[in-house]
Amino acid sequence: MDIFKVYIFTQKSRAVSYGVGTYLALLCKALKQSNIEFVLVNLYGTGFGVEESYKQDYNVINIPSVKNNIDDKSDQYFSRNVGYLLKEYIKDEDGVKLIFHLNFMTNPTIVDSLKYNFPHSKIVLVAHYTKWSFELMGNEKKLLQIYNKPAMQCTIEEKKIRRDLISDIRMIKKVDKFVCVAKHTLDTFKKIIKIETGKTLVIYNALPDTYHEIPIGKKEKLRRIYKIGIEENLILFVGRLDEIKGINYLIKAFKRVLTQKTNSRLVLIGDGNFNQWLTCSANDWSKITFTGRLNQKQIQDFYTMADIGIVCSLHEEFGLVAIEMMMNKLPIIVSDVGGLNEIIENGYSGLKIHVKNQKGNRVISIKELSDKICKLISDKKYAEFIAQNGRKVFSDKFEGTFFLAKMLDLYKTV
Repeated sequence: MDIFKVYIFTQKSRAVSYGVGTYLALLCKALKQSNIEFVLVNLYGTGFGVEESYKQDYNVINIPSVKNNIDDKSDQYFSRNVGYLLKEYIKDEDGVKLIFHLNFMTNPTIVDSLKYNFPHSKIVLVAHYTKWSFELMGNEKKLLQIYNKPAMQCTIEEKKIRRDLISDIRMIKKVDKFVCVAKHTLDTFKKIIKIETGKTLVIYNALPDTYHEIPIGKKEKLRRIYKIGIEENLILFVGRLDEIKGINYLIKAFKRVLTQKTNSRLVLIGDGNFNQWLTCSANDWSKITFTGRLNQKQIQDFYTMADIGIVCSLHEEFGLVAIEMMMNKLPIIVSDVGGLNEIIENGYSGLKIHVKNQKGNRVISIKELSDKICKLISDKKYAEFIAQNGRKVFSDKFEGTFFLAKMLDLYKTV
């Protein structure tokens, strides 16, 4: 059946403001260009009732929360009723395949509700992130230990992680297709459960190619506008200012860089707990800049001005910022975890730093990170080699047209 209608589910969360939001924007743009009919279904939204509205060339169905504070009981009630609520807006049409595209894990109840109310529909589940991977900072070994431990021996925190994992497993078993945005996630699940052959696939995230060669003098002009020294070594981080992003290690590594490369500046773009990181930056405040959240035009300005991009996460499901930096021809340093480890070839398209487990914690060598920053500052020819190769890898693997082709094929064959 070639005629299908896609309902793309999202839910209000911080992640939607960052990586998942970028993914949804690309997907919606791609579907519009392909003249495929789709609707965005926004769960846990604001308002006093279910509403359908027309925005940016497509329809949006908004289903608000039943309470301001969602607990397990109210969440189950909400999820059970999603399918019934959507019956008012979605009609089963002869010859049209309904596809429900879910972009969140840990909610098997919503799959049951959709299957019950739309028995001929197909459900695609995309694992952008999992709760347990963030709580454990991607420590797979610890996850497997918790899963195999008798429930009676688990701590309260471990029981919650175990419940979330079991919910994910139940959800995977119920859907028609399970898509991971990086191979490591699928590999972890395969160590825990047997998944039907042909049910799973990996579709890497991607970005539309918006890069333009930088005109002569533009970098210097922008630096004057933003009051950044023309000769400063500008090191750039973009993302949430969370512990899982390795901010603590980045700031400490940069402090060490300053002992060798005094004419350097670290710029961190994103929101978070500024007090925590300002304290960590003590005595080097004049060299470390926190911008808060910026719009895309401003972020692009910093990509143009920067000399080095850093993505030193302790865990990263995929690493959209890394490919954005590669697209903009920035030499990058990434941690060897999650999707980042799959995106970058060490010494060719970027430099990797090792994340190790130490007494149950994920840690990065401050010396290793600072040494690699200094390497790229000192060896401009090598930095350019890394930047050019990163740009090529982006063009060959992570440009938006590859993503579009794979998503359309998924919808046609599910």
